Amino acid sequence: MNTYESSKSWSQYRDILAERFYINFEGQPVETWRSIRGHHIHIDEWQPEGPTKGTLILVHGAGGNGRVLAPFAAFAAKLGWRILAPDLPGYGVTQPAKGFRWEYEEWPAVVADLADECTGHVVLMGLSLGGMTAVFAAEASRNVSGVIATTLLDMGDPSIFIRAARWRWLGLATLLGFRLMPWIVDRVAMPLWLIAPMNRMTDDPAMRDYFSSDPMLGRLRVPSRFFRKIHARKASTIHLHCPLLLVHPGADAWTPTALSNPAFGRVRGDKRLRELTNGSHLPLEQPALQELQDEVRSFLTSVTNTSDGSVSSNVAAE
Repeated sequence: MNTYESSKSWSQYRDILAERFYINFEGQPVETWRSIRGHHIHIDEWQPEGPTKGTLILVHGAGGNGRVLAPFAAFAAKLGWRILAPDLPGYGVTQPAKGFRWEYEEWPAVVADLADECTGHVVLMGLSLGGMTAVFAAEASRNVSGVIATTLLDMGDPSIFIRAARWRWLGLATLLGFRLMPWIVDRVAMPLWLIAPMNRMTDDPAMRDYFSSDPMLGRLRVPSRFFRKIHARKASTIHLHCPLLLVHPGADAWTPTALSNPAFGRVRGDKRLRELTNGSHLPLEQPALQELQDEVRSFLTSVTNTSDGSVSSNVAAE
C-alpha cells in the first residue's frame, strides 16, 4: 500500500517548502485509511496541540492531493484543531471504488460523509477547485459549522472553464467535444500539466517544476470525463447554513479574484471576502500566507465562540 512517508513526492515537497518558503514541520501527520462510499480513502490526520476545538477538513483541488495542504494543516493543528486531509477519489494514494467512472459528484459526497462522521465543530477549507467542492459538501451536510475557500470557481460557467484551462483554445475545444462527442472525449486521458496551467500554481521556479513533473500531480493522467462532470455541476444560487470565508490570493495568475466573484455573489448567507496582498494560486508567499493565517485564526475562533457556528455577516471585500 502506497504511503506519502515513503514517497519521493513528499520528501521533495518538504524540502522545497523549507528551502524556498522557510516552512518547516515540527511533526508529521498520521496516515489513515477509511472506507467511504466504496472508496479506500487515504487521510492525513494531524493531531491538535492542546484540547481539541474541532475538526478542520482540508479539501484539495484538481491539481493537488491531501499532502499538498500540509502547510495549512500544520498551522491549524497548532490552533487546537484536529485536521483531516483526504485524497479524493482518483488522486493521491486513495484507492477508488471498483468501477469508479471519474464522477466529480463523488468528491463533495465523500467530504460531506466525512464531515457527518465527526463530532463537535466541523469546518471545511478548500483550495483551488477544493473551495467549490467544500461549498457543495457543506450544502449536503448539516454537520458543517463553516467553510473557508481560497477560490470559488463555478466551472459550469463556460467562460470560467475556458480561463481555467492551460490554453484558451484547449478550453474551447474541450467544451465543443463535451457537447458534440462526449462518448469519445470521455475516454481521453491526459497528464494534468497538459490540461491545466500547473506552472501558474506559484511564481517560485522550484515549486513550479515540482507541480508540473511530480507523478502524483502534474504527471497524473486524468480522463476528460472528470472535467466534463465538473463542468456539468452548475453553481447556481448557493444556500449555506454556515458562514463562508473567501481568502483569495491577490496575485493568482491562474484564477484571479474576478473569476471567484460570480459564485461568491450567489452565496446566500454569512460571507466574507478578503483579497490577500499578494500570493499565488497556492498562497505560500509572504505576506499573503500570514494574512491568510490571521483570517483563518479569526474565523475558527468565531466558530468555536458561537454555539450554532454562525458569525455576523460581513460581505465587504478588503
